[in-house]
Amino acid sequence: MEPSKSVDHAPVVVPSEDRATRRRRRRHLRSSVYFVSVAALFGGACLVIAVRNAAQVTALKQRLERLERLEEGGGAAASVDDAPSESMYHLEAENLIWGPEEQRDDMFRHRSRRHAKAKEKKKESTKKPTAGKAKTLSAIHLTLNLEEASKHQTYIYKPWKISDWSLRGKDYSFNQTEGKVKIERKGLYYIYSQILYHNSAARSSYVIMVDSETFVKCMASVDAISPDSSSADNARYKTCYVGAARVLEKGQHVWINDLYGHYVSPDPNANFFGLVKIVDLDK
Repeated sequence: MEPSKSVDHAPVVVPSEDRATRRRRRRHLRSSVYFVSVAALFGGACLVIAVRNAAQVTALKQRLERLERLEEGGGAAASVDDAPSESMYHLEAENLIWGPEEQRDDMFRHRSRRHAKAKEKKKESTKKPTAGKAKTLSAIHLTLNLEEASKHQTYIYKPWKISDWSLRGKDYSFNQTEGKVKIERKGLYYIYSQILYHNSAARSSYVIMVDSETFVKCMASVDAISPDSSSADNARYKTCYVGAARVLEKGQHVWINDLYGHYVSPDPNANFFGLVKIVDLDK
């Protein structure tokens, strides 16, 4: 007998279309499993909620039936909880919807606080700024009213005129006869003054007085005076300005005192005296 010859079978080649089809099927299968799982979880959650709500509704119905029986029977209630009242039905419904009373109160309290904060914040953002501080800031400004150059033999400047724009309020009063400003309310004040001299003196000076005390002093001098010239030829204009802050008590007087009684220019814009209240310290 002739020996049998082994036949070599060619490997089976799977068409590329079948592989692609299997891949698509696997993807579709995975997607289906995913959606089924999600649907099952959602359905389970809905079922749990439905069962819980059904139990609560059943309990509420039983409670209402028991209350109705008690009302119909007219008998005494077994306890305070069993006593019928007009608000019990509403109370049971509110507890079912909103939860226990303590939880409901906390929720409403939190909402009220949040609403109050939002309202206060909106009120602050829309608040209009006030124009100045009339109760704290005030001022009085006086100009020297001279028709011609004047020599002050008394050394006290008296012919002052109050400017129309002065914001005196109730902080100051002015005595025209004495030329003094009286403080009516305690506070921190800025006091200032300027005098325009017109003379040939080597020095001219004045002081701001608070009652009988010298507060600040201003001095002006003339340079290069010719000894051969007359006094009129040596006359010079000299501006002397001084200002400082100080706490003034109620009832104190502020005024200007010239130290040498020299001639002063009649220009009212160059000779002035005033106070500005910075801080109100009156209790």
